[in-house]
Amino acid sequence: MRHFVFGRTSSPHIQFFRYFFVGGSSAVVDLAVFTVLVTALDLHYAVAAFVGYMMGLAWNHLLSVLWVFQASKHSRSKEIMIVVGIAIGGLLWTWLLLYVMIDLMGIHEVAAKMISQVIVLAWNFGMRKVYVFH
Repeated sequence: MRHFVFGRTSSPHIQFFRYFFVGGSSAVVDLAVFTVLVTALDLHYAVAAFVGYMMGLAWNHLLSVLWVFQASKHSRSKEIMIVVGIAIGGLLWTWLLLYVMIDLMGIHEVAAKMISQVIVLAWNFGMRKVYVFH
């Protein structure tokens, strides 16, 4: 059990286990910001999704670098460019999923955001594993 929590690892299973918790805490940051912006400030869900996603992304990347993945094989500037590209892809997926669920299916904004987060988790992990921390 100790190797699941402490020390660096290259095991994809342990990395996914850790990323699940990192992603969970990032999702909490993202969802909290989104919920406040949509419910308390009455912002459009697309704007709220952008702000929440970016806040969660910053938290996620910091913890991914410190705890989940081995060091990136890229220079810091290239790593940031790749992460931004992956983030744009994840944000586009988020917006598409929110549009379908909220505008076409009538699902409540916060529920739709929670569902989209689960789907986009797979995108983010896979892309980071393949392109950033391979």
